Amino acid sequence: MPPAGTPSNLADWGTRAIGALIDYLPAFILGLITYRAYFLSLLGIAYWAYIGHLEGTTGQSPGKAMQGTRLVDQNGELLGSGQAIGRKFLHIIDFIICGLGFLLPLVDAKRQTIADKVVNSYVVTGLDKKPFNVNLWMPPKA
Repeated sequence: MPPAGTPSNLADWGTRAIGALIDYLPAFILGLITYRAYFLSLLGIAYWAYIGHLEGTTGQSPGKAMQGTRLVDQNGELLGSGQAIGRKFLHIIDFIICGLGFLLPLVDAKRQTIADKVVNSYVVTGLDKKPFNVNLWMPPKA
């Protein structure tokens, strides 16, 4: 049982990891192809900001949608674009310490990475899984 003040339907590490791999793959491929092209590296940064924006406004990145998970705050509400983009870039801290920050949800009672702890976010499960579709990368219709 998660600690008090924590959503009860926290996503397990494996589900989170698969969702992250789906999200990281396009940026990784772009990075491999363009590792010397400064402008295209900026596109990679823009990609991460956009994925953060999607998570902040819909709760889901393409990987999260395909895994049936969602990013929320402690009240189960959306983080908002700014906080979710900040969380995305705070994952640099998770990476810098030999990637151990990404393994923290395996042992943490709240299943949070360091970035999640900083912005007080949670990845929850229980949503319908969406099949791979280009529309997962499109902004929601107003």
